[in-house]
Amino acid sequence: MANSWDAKIYSQFLDLRTRPARDLLSAIPDSFQPKTVYDLGCGPGNSTILLKDRWPHAKIVGLDSSSDMLEEAKKIYPDIDFIKGDIADFSPLEKVDCLFANASLQWLDKHEVLIPKLLQLLNSGGVFGIQMPNNFHSPSHQVTIKILQGRETWQPFLKNLRYGMLTEPFYKIPWYFDLLTKFGANSLQFWETEYFQEMSSYQGIFDWVKGTGLRPVLSAMDAETKIQFAHAYVEAITKEYPLQENNKILLPFRRVFIVAFK
Repeated sequence: MANSWDAKIYSQFLDLRTRPARDLLSAIPDSFQPKTVYDLGCGPGNSTILLKDRWPHAKIVGLDSSSDMLEEAKKIYPDIDFIKGDIADFSPLEKVDCLFANASLQWLDKHEVLIPKLLQLLNSGGVFGIQMPNNFHSPSHQVTIKILQGRETWQPFLKNLRYGMLTEPFYKIPWYFDLLTKFGANSLQFWETEYFQEMSSYQGIFDWVKGTGLRPVLSAMDAETKIQFAHAYVEAITKEYPLQENNKILLPFRRVFIVAFK
């Protein structure tokens, strides 16, 4: 992940962003007691502390490519080891017992190469836990494409998106099942969860997405363009999600989960 991450923006909805990490971790059996655990794409450490609390006697290391995220993580959790590095280049000196990738692998390409490579870094009996957003087909993401396409001067920003026009979920569980079993994974668990997140306003939806999915687009814009785009996004998103009776908005958020033993 690029170094344009902003830990303060990301952390605005930290409880909601941490819930999937808790759900992923809860699927790992209590009988599994690792000695070494790496949190790949640890961000500000909100998922890393879950691992430390679960396995207090294990060596827990958070890995991220963002200096801003790591600075925040080290400040909040000074007793945990955090290191800078790219997941694609991750190569520990010794094999590890657990790799935990919560909402990080969606930022990397060529999963057919990346996931087998990471799987090979595990000791026999090790666990690979993966959680990825699978809502790129949803209005919260697809309106971005429509907005950028609608203005000729904004069309160059389309290249910063990691997804295109979609009408169904991008990640397919059967594909990941075949990939993992081909490279020796077993005791596989796959599931998808659609969270319904209560948002206080349509501006809140923009604030949520700008912390992750919109980050590559916004980081390429100047200040004035960001303001114009934000207005266009909020206006467009009001047509996609209805107000509830209490004037709140329910934002569906679909995620895919994988737990694999080596």
